[in-house]
Parts: sequence; structure tokens; C-alpha cells
Amino acid sequence: MRAASLPSLVSAAPASERPQTVAELLRSALGALPPAERRVARTVLAVYPAAGLGTVAGLASDSATSTATVVRLVQKLGYAGFSEFQESLRRELADRRPGPLERLDAAVAAGPDPLGSMATRLGAVASSIAATVPPAEIDAAVALLADTSRRVVLAGGRASHALAEVLGMHLNRVRAGTAVLPRDRLRRLSAVLDLGPRDVAVVVDLPRYEAATVELVARARERRARLVVVTDTNLSPVSRDAAAVLPVVVDSPSPMDTMVAAVALLEVLVLATLQAIGPPARERMQQWEELATGETVT
Repeated sequence: MRAASLPSLVSAAPASERPQTVAELLRSALGALPPAERRVARTVLAVYPAAGLGTVAGLASDSATSTATVVRLVQKLGYAGFSEFQESLRRELADRRPGPLERLDAAVAAGPDPLGSMATRLGAVASSIAATVPPAEIDAAVALLADTSRRVVLAGGRASHALAEVLGMHLNRVRAGTAVLPRDRLRRLSAVLDLGPRDVAVVVDLPRYEAATVELVARARERRARLVVVTDTNLSPVSRDAAAVLPVVVDSPSPMDTMVAAVALLEVLVLATLQAIGPPARERMQQWEELATGETVT
């Protein structure tokens, strides 16, 4: 039974529109939480749902907070106590998303108009970023990217590194000090040695999460670099210590995860960063266009 006497962060929404899973409740609350409770939420989401299935004291320790902070968070989510919070997590365990091969039989049939059908469905996926990405997280990410006194490095996993390269290419047009890290592990880690507290590491980490990405982020955090993570709505394990976490939907009508929402989010980040930098970004874009003129035929 939910605690009726406590203010709920999602109570203002109509019952039919409220998120149903613990993960959805946590994501919807992130932007309104104070820093300590946000750390608890991110800790649960980063290793979901296992991080929330231990003791109150263990979760408090993992998130560098207190047991009182953990209890306040679960009550704000509308649960009567930690045991009820955990029961919801246990019910979700059987519903975790399978891999592409397991999803093959359940994939939506292409039908007579596969282009129109997928366009409609993927359009909805792209627009979902308005619901999955808390505005406060976008603001935090843009503030870091638009601070041109900071260096920005970008990286991703086997597939998601391509997204990091796209974001890096666009950011390089509007601000200096932007570099995409190499794919090679040792070259990547050696580049991280040059990071410092004024630098920003942007990591695109979508399922399936990779040990190499965890290692990269750990090294960057050792150098006290600020971290921006673009991930899926289950949240990558590297999200825990991030200054900004930007979750997107990866579910697709096909058996494969989609990058449509992630690409849409990157477009938002570039435009918002461009606007935040202002005239200097426009000047850099003009210089870039002049350099690129000789490379094009039209």
C-alpha cells in the first residue's frame, strides 16, 4: 500500500499517466530530487534492480548517503517503506528485456507498408526524449558543453562510439577543445591521463554495457573530470557519478535496439550548446565553413 500522507513527486499526474515501474518513478523524479536523494536514485538505476534489493544500510553506503536519505526517497516515490519498494523491484525481475534473438519472434511484422509503419513507430521513439530526459539533466549537460574553458572528450562502446563521433563532429563546429577518443583501449586510456578537473568526458553507453567503458569512466573520474552520460532508460553502470545523465528509449518494433532517440537527443544537445555559447559559436561555424568550402563540389 502506498503512503497516502506523504507528498509524492508523481502524485500530480493523472493515475492513468503515472509511471508504473520503480525505474520509471525514479527517472521521473530525478529532476526534482535534492543531490543526496538523486545519488540514491542513480545508484539504484545504475545497477537495476539489484542495487535496490539489498539492505537500506547497503544502499546508503553504495550511494554515499544515509539510511534516512534512502527512506525519504522511497517515501517520496509513494511507497510506505523500503520493504514495499523492494517488493516492487522483485515483481519486475521477471519482466527484464530480452536480447535481440529472444525478441525476434515478438517483432512487429513489417506489413505491406514497412516504411510508413516504421516511420510512425520510430517517430514516437524520437519524441520520447521529452519524457525520458529530465530538463535539469539537459541543463547540466549543456552548461558543461557550452563552457569553452573546458576541454571535452567523447567516447562510446562498440556500436555507440559512432554516436560519440557524430556528436564530436558537430560540437567541434561550434566550440574549440573537442576531441573524440580513439577506439583502441590503450590509446584511449592514455588520452584520459591528460584529463583534469576542468575537463568533461561525454560517454555514450547503450546496451549491452561494456567493461571497457566502465574502465574508461573510472580512469576519467580518477582525474576528477566531469562526466556526461547518454544511456538507455535502465541506465548504464557508469551513470552513478555523472554530472548529467541523459536516458533514451532503445526499444524498437524490430528485434534490434534503436538509436533513433539517441540521435534526436544529440541534435538537441548540439543546438542547445550552440545557443548557449552564442556569437563565438557562430564565428567558429563560419570559419569551419570557409575551411570546408574546398572539400565540396556543390
